[in-house]
Formats: sequence, C-alpha cells, structure tokens
Amino acid sequence: MLHPALARAVATAHIEDLHRAAARRRTVRLARRVARELRVAATPISIQRSASESAAWTSCAQADGITPAETA
Repeated sequence: MLHPALARAVATAHIEDLHRAAARRRTVRLARRVARELRVAATPISIQRSASESAAWTSCAQADGITPAETA
C-alpha cells in the first residue's frame, strides 16, 4: 500500500497530465480553425463572388432546361 502523500502526488501528476493533454488538443483545434479561416480570408472576394454567381447561373440555367453546352 502506498503512503497517502505518495498516492496523492501520483493522482495529482495524473490529473496534471490530463490537463496538459486537453490544453494541447484545444491548441491544435484552434490552430486548425484559424488556418482554415485564413485560407478563406486569403481568397479574393471577386473569386468568391464569381464562383457563387457561376453556381447560381448554372442552377438557374439547369432549372430552365438549358444544357451546359448551351450556356458556354
């Protein structure tokens, strides 16, 4: 049987390890989210706008029965 002070030290160390691991996971998750947002922010708004307009035009043309060959 462990001495109570030693058992408490082992339990405290284990809890601190769990806290450090959780902090590491949060940091990685935050870094990935920031990197993803930076990639989106780095895309010029004109490219984003033209892509959304193109998608809107294509969906409207398809609804009207126009084939992709006719829209080009």
